[in-house]
Amino acid sequence: MSMTVTGAARIQMSDAMVKLSSMNRINSAADDAAGLAVAQALEAQIRGLDKGTDNTLDMQNLVKTAEGGLASIDDGLQRIRELTVQASNGIYNDSDRALIQMEIDQMIQGINDVARNTEFNNKKLLDGSFVNQHTASYADASGASVTIPDMSGIARMLSGYSVEGTDASGKPNAVEMLGKVDDAMAQVSNTRAYLGAVSNKFDHTVNSNSITMLNQASAKSRITDLDVAKATTDLSRDNTVNQYRAFMQKQQQQQNNTLLSLLG
Repeated sequence: MSMTVTGAARIQMSDAMVKLSSMNRINSAADDAAGLAVAQALEAQIRGLDKGTDNTLDMQNLVKTAEGGLASIDDGLQRIRELTVQASNGIYNDSDRALIQMEIDQMIQGINDVARNTEFNNKKLLDGSFVNQHTASYADASGASVTIPDMSGIARMLSGYSVEGTDASGKPNAVEMLGKVDDAMAQVSNTRAYLGAVSNKFDHTVNSNSITMLNQASAKSRITDLDVAKATTDLSRDNTVNQYRAFMQKQQQQQNNTLLSLLG
């Protein structure tokens, strides 16, 4: 009987010490099989959402890179329009307009270069190849798809753009060119607005994921975390009870030995 009580007490004390050292209520399936299953499912969701948040932020950075390229194109178009208005003034002669045209040609080439070369992680962003690219934003790998419109056509829209010369009535050709650059600017502005909306959507997704992760982590904590105060109290109580049992067994043994001595 003495060996059984001592062995049970040792196992009980060992289990309590394991929980206190790990600060976890569940250290193996034997502690709470159902609780462990729920906790593992919550852990999978938490990790999936954490990686989904990283994915979303990566895609948002890509979108911002594309928007930065469009901002550069927009700046170029603004300069072209400014030069076009300048060339429309009747005080300029053909030689003056030729000099203005040289800068316009360089700006158009710069716009073409930005559209062809803007990239993120070796992916071209503005040449029309970034189509229906998936963003795994959530724990089940679902999320929005992103398509960035082809901006390489902006330079083609300005094909033949010339502020040199005048028409038959003597009006500078530059006046006729303003419609082209205005159309190009409108296309860039629409694309920038779309990318801005996508970026805002990603902000919402990140915030939503963070709130869900916080709630799920709290739920997991309630299942797995150890109530240290209670565990310490229980350990102290069990220790006292076991010491009392050992003392009583020792007393009983002494009494038995005395009785046997008297009978002998």
